[in-house]
Amino acid sequence: MNRPIFTAGLRSPFGRAFKGAYKDVRADDLLVELLSAQSAKHPALWNRGPEDLIVGCAYPEHEQGYNVGRMAALGVGLDVPGTTVNRLCASSLEAVAIAASRIVAGWGSCFLAAGIEAMSRIPRRGANFSESDRIKAANPFAYIPMGDTAERVASLYPLLIREKQEDLAERSHTLAFKAYENGWYAEQIHPFLIDKDEFIRYPVNREKMASLKPAFKEDGSVTAATSSPLTDGATSGWVVEARLAKELGVTGGLEIIDAQVAHVPPELMGMGPVPASQRIFERNGLTSADVAAFEINEAFAIQVLASVEELGIPIDRINAWGGAMALGHPLGASGLRLVMTLHDRLKQIGEVGALGIATLCVGGGQGMSILFRWVKI
Repeated sequence: MNRPIFTAGLRSPFGRAFKGAYKDVRADDLLVELLSAQSAKHPALWNRGPEDLIVGCAYPEHEQGYNVGRMAALGVGLDVPGTTVNRLCASSLEAVAIAASRIVAGWGSCFLAAGIEAMSRIPRRGANFSESDRIKAANPFAYIPMGDTAERVASLYPLLIREKQEDLAERSHTLAFKAYENGWYAEQIHPFLIDKDEFIRYPVNREKMASLKPAFKEDGSVTAATSSPLTDGATSGWVVEARLAKELGVTGGLEIIDAQVAHVPPELMGMGPVPASQRIFERNGLTSADVAAFEINEAFAIQVLASVEELGIPIDRINAWGGAMALGHPLGASGLRLVMTLHDRLKQIGEVGALGIATLCVGGGQGMSILFRWVKI
């Protein structure tokens, strides 16, 4: 059986939308900059060349439109076609899954996956968003704002009070700060204009955090501090068949074992990781105790806490280097950020055969999870 391996993850630091380093940088140019860095950092893979460039993007329009995957390939001089895929927040995780499935099927042996989102320049939901009356008649929550979904999840878990959400946010910033201080992010960061993510706050000011008003509901518990910030950023990584990876000098990586998608009611969007991960467990005869490391996208603290409770995951196994509340969440690019961080965490653990899961909730009421195994090649 052909074995797909994820390796050589590289990303830009994540910038603060509208205020940060990338507010005036075109999305397509940011992606080309990152892919140029891939060519310099991983020349053996680059010179072998991928069979396709698969780019995840949540809002593929304007400067990240016109099939930005193909445009980026042209912009960096990569002799491949190029395609763009959209599963909103899981778009670049979907790019990894597509590449892996082609390798398993024998339809290719080397793919470059990427993700891009310039939230400074492309508004959420897109520049010309409109709602369908017909779709709303079928499901009145089809277009529910993401913040409202977080408050609805909070209403189902009354014990996950605001203070516990703020505990998770503080943990995220603290662990992200320590990871940077220890140099753990060095291998995956391409320092373009900035050398680290712009959102990390340490030490965390809990008094200021506690003073914030609820962001989405007057008597709610979700605040700006317990939500992921608007973010600009780009991500990338290689998915290569194991035998070819070895020929190209790759000595270890994440073997991609299974990828699953699932759905939940749109108004409970944040719970998407639960059924997606449960499918992974059922298909592979696992429980959460068998998985050494989880990367769960921190769209909101409440949905992470609720997902962890439902899945029975020990808190110390999730987001051990911080999560999106501290690092940022550039929608279509976030899935790959989870994968490359999982790669580096499992590499640090150093246990051959150790399992990891990357998972996200997805707008519209979806979830996606991929199961990985750390292997030597």
